[in-house]
Amino acid sequence: MKKSHYRAFAENLAQDIGFFLFFLILLSLYRAGFLFEFRNLLAPDTACSDLGLTMWYGLRLSLKTCGAIVLPCFVLGTLAQTVFTNYPAKKVRLILGLVCCFGFALLYQTRIPYYQEFQSAFSPFVFNTFHDDVYAIVRTAIDQYHALWRTLAGLLLGAVSGALLYKWLPLAEKLGAPLARIKRPAWAVAVIAVGLVPLAMFLRWGGALSYKGSIYWKNSARMDQHLLNEAILDDVQALYKASRIFKQFTNFSRDLSPQDVRAAAERLKGKPLTGNSLLPALEHTAKGAKIEKPRHIFVIVAETYMLWPLLDEYKDLPVAQGMRGLIARPDAVFVPHFLSASNGTMFGLTSVVLGLPELNLLTANRPSAQKPYETSLAVQLKKQGYKTRFFYGGFPSWENVGEFMRNQGFEESFYYGDFDSKGNVWGIADKVLFQGTAPRISDEPSLNVILTSTNHPPYTLDMAQEPGITPAAEMDKLIPASVADRSAMIQRLQHFEYSDKYLAEFVQTLMQKYPDSLFVITGDHADRWTLNPNPSRYERFAVPLVLVGKGISKDMLPARAAGAHEDIVPTVLELILPEGTPYYAAGADVLGEQTVGLHAYYFITADVLGEINSQQTEVLPQGQMPAEETLQAVRSRLEDIQTISAWRVLNGTEL
Repeated sequence: MKKSHYRAFAENLAQDIGFFLFFLILLSLYRAGFLFEFRNLLAPDTACSDLGLTMWYGLRLSLKTCGAIVLPCFVLGTLAQTVFTNYPAKKVRLILGLVCCFGFALLYQTRIPYYQEFQSAFSPFVFNTFHDDVYAIVRTAIDQYHALWRTLAGLLLGAVSGALLYKWLPLAEKLGAPLARIKRPAWAVAVIAVGLVPLAMFLRWGGALSYKGSIYWKNSARMDQHLLNEAILDDVQALYKASRIFKQFTNFSRDLSPQDVRAAAERLKGKPLTGNSLLPALEHTAKGAKIEKPRHIFVIVAETYMLWPLLDEYKDLPVAQGMRGLIARPDAVFVPHFLSASNGTMFGLTSVVLGLPELNLLTANRPSAQKPYETSLAVQLKKQGYKTRFFYGGFPSWENVGEFMRNQGFEESFYYGDFDSKGNVWGIADKVLFQGTAPRISDEPSLNVILTSTNHPPYTLDMAQEPGITPAAEMDKLIPASVADRSAMIQRLQHFEYSDKYLAEFVQTLMQKYPDSLFVITGDHADRWTLNPNPSRYERFAVPLVLVGKGISKDMLPARAAGAHEDIVPTVLELILPEGTPYYAAGADVLGEQTVGLHAYYFITADVLGEINSQQTEVLPQGQMPAEETLQAVRSRLEDIQTISAWRVLNGTEL
């Protein structure tokens, strides 16, 4: 090897090493900055050793990130200039470095408000952004999360780190000068080439010498505080984790064969599936009406209505007093072990309407949704003589909801323009929605699905002008000292209280006018924010299910009851259908045999909340850890339900 070629190789290799170390330090600084930003969320007795371990585990994980970004520098810079000595490797490396500097800075500025809202570095839900109302999301980011100045701050941070990189790379080259003066360059290259293999594995395994000791996104949660576990993930690893989880579900079952689906259906039904139709796997036979046939059925899907404000430890918090009042009624049932279908509003609404679990397949936009599903609640209740209506304070263009609801059997729909009021980018205020819905209910039997929107950023209502809402000063006294941005938390709590207040008033008003009605109330999703700085998964992901109406009684709820959104259709139908009536759903009756709820990523029973695709399981209050064989049986059954549901969405009913 000619000396000039070797010198080019050695000088570039020294810059690659400097490039790697620069970004390893930069990501560690961002990690420290993230911890400092949310320091008030740390437990008071957090030891310095815990912070040190968090930084250490994070540094090991960032070895993977830095290894990934230095690889193109090595290939497009070092190797290229080793062969072509006039190749502008330094410029290529600097350009790649500047892209990383600005990219990491903008990710860091994005992660902070994202964590404030979702208590997650990045979640799979972030990849649904471009399937949502992009304009509304952008407006929310600007109005609620100060996106403009955060973008400017990110650009400034990127410029500063880029300037430091510009100064550092020539210095790194000088520090590598002894490498360029080696008298036997061929031997040096050979040693380096051989050493690159174990080095690559060392980086790939996150600073370990074998896969067994590796650290990666699946096993990075090693601390006993949620914030510390989130801090271990650098921004790139957090985004990568979210993308892998999202991909698992968006690609779910696309390679399934009819034989796989048939086998899953037969396991669920416990008998052979005859013919080539999937419908027998979704068919149920009603056991007999539990209540008199209600005149009106209301299914209310409340925006970001999480379960945790209804827990005993938050009973003094005034935000859910309306729902607590409904639950206390003798004609009400509250299901505390209940999950949403996934982490987005449309996912929840789709599952509630169709009686199918949501696999993040964007069901409402699939060709199969252009025709009525046999599992649709509206389709099945129309056969029982109900007029079907949908009320939503937003726009029919959002997530294709207008066309979807029409295709699924809703005869009338009312949206933003049907109410005499102005709102924000997500819709009109819940007060206007409920007060505008009530007069549209007549004596004619009806199914009314109502989707609210106020309890969602941007929080634009002036709560000081709203009667009955806890004043900011009083709300501030109820917020733990660990909450840093108290004004933002007060906004959230007041908007939650507002939505809860008018939802409860609507139920009470319609119950007085039509006492022979049934109300089914749930939240579209949770996983937004909590007062607890270290929330359990139960606090993060559970939503309530509340049933109120003539004939409902508290003794209807089985001790082991648990469910999720896909179980609402069969629960409603089992309440009112005559014995022997066939109906269709992938879920089961929560007031009957259903003892497990299926979220896209999690499951819940009366004992535990666990992950579908891992062994991570959290014991619930008053619960007990089941045997591993029991948990495996639950996961297997849920996978079968996912299998047949995914086939129905992607391929229809024929096998």
